[in-house]
Amino acid sequence: MTRRQLLAWIPAATALRSLRAAEAPFERIDTHTHIHRIVPELFSVLEKERWRCLSICVSRAIGDQPSDLDEMIRGTAEVHRATKGRIAWATAFDARGFEDHDFAARTITGLKNAFDQGAIGVKIWKNIGMGIRGKSGAYLLPDHAALSPVFDGIQKADKTLIAHLAEPDGAWLPLDKNNPEIGYYSQHPEWHMYGRPEIPRKDAILEARDRILERHPKLRVVGCHLGSDEEHWDRLAKRLDTYPNFAVDVAARVRYFVRGDHEQARRFLSKYQDRVLYATDFVLESRDAVAASQELQRTHDWDWNFFATKDTLTFRKNQVQGLGLPEQVVRKIFRENAVRWLPGIGPKA
Repeated sequence: MTRRQLLAWIPAATALRSLRAAEAPFERIDTHTHIHRIVPELFSVLEKERWRCLSICVSRAIGDQPSDLDEMIRGTAEVHRATKGRIAWATAFDARGFEDHDFAARTITGLKNAFDQGAIGVKIWKNIGMGIRGKSGAYLLPDHAALSPVFDGIQKADKTLIAHLAEPDGAWLPLDKNNPEIGYYSQHPEWHMYGRPEIPRKDAILEARDRILERHPKLRVVGCHLGSDEEHWDRLAKRLDTYPNFAVDVAARVRYFVRGDHEQARRFLSKYQDRVLYATDFVLESRDAVAASQELQRTHDWDWNFFATKDTLTFRKNQVQGLGLPEQVVRKIFRENAVRWLPGIGPKA
């Protein structure tokens, strides 16, 4: 089972009546989705349920693979226009040309074009650090000098850098029953790093990201998936303490809070209530618009009940209790932090 299949399966396991038990008293924001085509049924559900979303473009290509980024950008900008901003969007850039003499200028021009179409952020992905190589064969790390002018341009435009760098620890572990990510890496062996010493270590990638935070202190950075520190809340806490320009989203990582120590989760989320953004990592893959809309609605409902209530919920056939976070904390995680860290994601005044 892949991580995204798990994302869809978890909420489906709980009865609808329980999921709908708690209604939010404010409009909520999902800061990490991938919605790149027009789906009126989904748009209607978001409006009815009072949700806003950020749809994020991703440049996934490595080596000489063809890129679908231009098509993705066009589709996502169209979604933004069609929903009158209910779905905000973030652009991306192809980092494979980082050694070209005109790379920075070309990339900044492309980003400016996206900003002119309403993009509020820029995504960098795990192929930086884990997939893209230079002419020497060395892997491109996120703090490479060629990327620095791009980050400066993002900061100057007052946009947010959205960074999915590195992966869960399971990417560097054997694929056995002790690996919690065995389902994903069994199906995506290209991102399984175990036994591949030529690839940068996880800590080297995250330390390179930290150097971006240090060198660009006015650049807002949102680390996707709990900043890839999903299994190390203490390490994540130190990073949040060190870098005031760094926040994280919980996309596809709510399960780590569910199966972890709930009291520790409450303490962490309360202490860093200004630095955590709600997100799902929902991907609009299904051509069945109704099914896709229901999938996202179930996920939103289940996650809301887990964070906001003490309801008993079903997770992997086990009964778990919601965290029941204070209203102030829930409001920040599900809305206010998004507005602060991703300016332009909320309704226009």
